[in-house]
Amino acid sequence: MFEKWIRYLVARAGKEYSTGYRAVATVLGATLFIAGWPTLVWVFSFGGREAVFPSLAAVLLSGLFFVAGIPWVSWAVLWQLLKGRGTPVPVVPTKEFLSSGPYRYCRNPMILGFFLYLAGWAALFNRAGSWAAAIVLMVLLILEIKLIEEKELEQRFGDVYREYKKKTPFFISKFQSPKLPG
Repeated sequence: MFEKWIRYLVARAGKEYSTGYRAVATVLGATLFIAGWPTLVWVFSFGGREAVFPSLAAVLLSGLFFVAGIPWVSWAVLWQLLKGRGTPVPVVPTKEFLSSGPYRYCRNPMILGFFLYLAGWAALFNRAGSWAAAIVLMVLLILEIKLIEEKELEQRFGDVYREYKKKTPFFISKFQSPKLPG
């Protein structure tokens, strides 16, 4: 069902992109994740007027989610830009297979961090609608990773990625470095 999209992404991975092109792609992708998705969560917060948590608890929970999530996202994005020679945006993918840095702890550190970041916004908005929107976005992103991204990575990196996938958790980190070949 997604084979055409996967082939398109694999073909894009074989191209070289200028620093400017990579910068624009990164800024556009970051804008969507930093502002766009939280705005959507905010819009859906108007669907349920009742607070989920007491106000102080919501603020504290939000802060904890932000403090836990933002470093994961930042580290993963920087690793993709500097070590992977690409971007976190799927249409300008990394050139190098990444199994070091944050990727030694989980296969999707950027998404792990983003989920925590998004939960921080849902907690800050503190409405059932915001939590529902955040959960729907998380499920959609997991489906995209499972149905498209992992298949694309298998095509691009073959057995190296399959072995990495066997030894490295999806995004719940074990906080220990897996033993990978090479």
